[in-house]
Order: sequence, then C-alpha cells, then structure tokens
Amino acid sequence: MAGALAALLRHTVNQVDARTRQELGVLAEHRKRLELEMHKREQDLSKREKAMARRATITAIRLGSHARALDEARNANTALRAKNSQLMQEIEEVNDERNQLITAELTFAHDRFTSKTYGGLRAVVGSEQSHPDPHAQAGYGNRPPRSGS
Repeated sequence: MAGALAALLRHTVNQVDARTRQELGVLAEHRKRLELEMHKREQDLSKREKAMARRATITAIRLGSHARALDEARNANTALRAKNSQLMQEIEEVNDERNQLITAELTFAHDRFTSKTYGGLRAVVGSEQSHPDPHAQAGYGNRPPRSGS
C-alpha cells in the first residue's frame, strides 16, 4: 500500500507538474505576444514622435518664412505710404502753382481787357495804330494777330 500510495502521489504530482508546465508555457507565449505588441507600439510611438518633430520643424520654418514675408510686406507698405504722402504733397504744390498761374492769367486778362489805355483811344483814327496788336501790349512779342482782329 505504501507503494501504491507513493505511485498515486507521484502520478498526481506529475499531473500537477505537467499542468503547471502547460500553463507556464501558455503564460510564456502570452507574455511573448504582449512583449511583441509592446515593442511594436514603442516603434509606432517612436515613428509618431519623429514625424511630429519633423512637422514641428517644418512648421517653425514655415512660420519663420511667413514672418519674414510679413516684415518685408510691412516695410514695403511703409515705404509706399511714405512715397504716397510725398507724391500727394507734390500734387498739392503743383495744384497750388497751377491755381496761382490761373489766377495770375485771369487777373492779367481782366486788366488787359478793362484797362483805360487799351484800344484805339491812344491812336489816331485811321492810322496803323488805331487797332494796336493786343499781343504786343500783353507782352507776347510780335505774334501775328489772331483771325478776326
């Protein structure tokens, strides 16, 4: 009986040992699968981190490029505003000179046509001087009279 009990105990221990080895094998396989998945996730995460670092670098380069272009546009805009202001001032000066010339010409024309010494009262009737050249009197030199004069 002691031999039978020892054989039964050995058989039970062997079954428990075989079941334990089988479960350990399943656990080892499961652990190996989990480690492979973890390694794959680490690689994917590393790839994503590298891609994000590249995107950040590219974004920084683009941002710098846009900032530089914006600065250049602002500088050009400032220069154009200054040029526009200068040209507007020149236009005002030219308009003022033009207005002064028009005023002077109108005043001169008014004085010429309303002057008491203008016309034939100074000249002898029937002489060449009875119709004096208005251009000569206005300071235009010896320009021929206009038609109808």
